[in-house]
Amino acid sequence: MTTLEGTLDQAQLGVLLKARYEEAAEQLRVQSESVRQLRRSGDQGPGDVADAGTMVSDTEQQDLLTAALDDHMRKLSDALARFEGGTLGTCDGCGQQIPPARMEIMPWSTHCVKCQAAAERWR
Repeated sequence: MTTLEGTLDQAQLGVLLKARYEEAAEQLRVQSESVRQLRRSGDQGPGDVADAGTMVSDTEQQDLLTAALDDHMRKLSDALARFEGGTLGTCDGCGQQIPPARMEIMPWSTHCVKCQAAAERWR
């Protein structure tokens, strides 16, 4: 990956990816503990109908957040594998270099903007 002023080079992108992965792993760990505590509190009985509804709603929200964090971790893990394989920053569609600014914002990007737009049109 070429270095443009104000953007990351390949080594810096690797450091950024690893830091984001570690941060996401910690968020997922904290989130998982919150879910366990929420489920334990629900094991004590829901109380009244309103409490039961709140418990279900809270549990569903926490499950959605956990799923989003899992997805984010998967994207970062895939990006780290591409980094280690030397293909991070290469568009899967056209084989051209993905702009460094795009990689800095979305380091899991597998397509340049043009190929991503084309892929989204066909969905």
